Amino acid sequence: MGVFDYAEELNHGSLAGPAISDAELARRLVAGSRLATLSTIALRPAGFPYGSLVAHTVDERGRPLFLLSALAEHTKNLAACANASLLVVESGSTSIVTAPRVTLVGTCSLVEPSEHDAVRAHYVAAHPESATWFTDYLHSYSLYR
Repeated sequence: MGVFDYAEELNHGSLAGPAISDAELARRLVAGSRLATLSTIALRPAGFPYGSLVAHTVDERGRPLFLLSALAEHTKNLAACANASLLVVESGSTSIVTAPRVTLVGTCSLVEPSEHDAVRAHYVAAHPESATWFTDYLHSYSLYR
């Protein structure tokens, strides 16, 4: 992944200019981050956006992966309505004006049981501190995509 001068590139009419598509730049930004804001549709108060900080990584197709506790509000919200957004900001950014960022929208679902072992290994490789969370039955963590 190359280094981009985002302030310069903003002047080209496209965030990345002619060298790279905005979609590719967004994929790189998401793949290069570890933390993001997951927004779900709240159960309480009903219908309001609910944002929470989550650790994530991406799968082989660039889709975000999360390890979420069944006790967390965002997980309860997703059980009722799978619609969500993910706001990713480049790590270390300090300017609200020029900070590279992207918001992804879509639906979240549990990772299929047939994929669980491979996805788990991939997630733990990105977040080694999570290795023991899979056996934390109190919090009942599950993988979502």
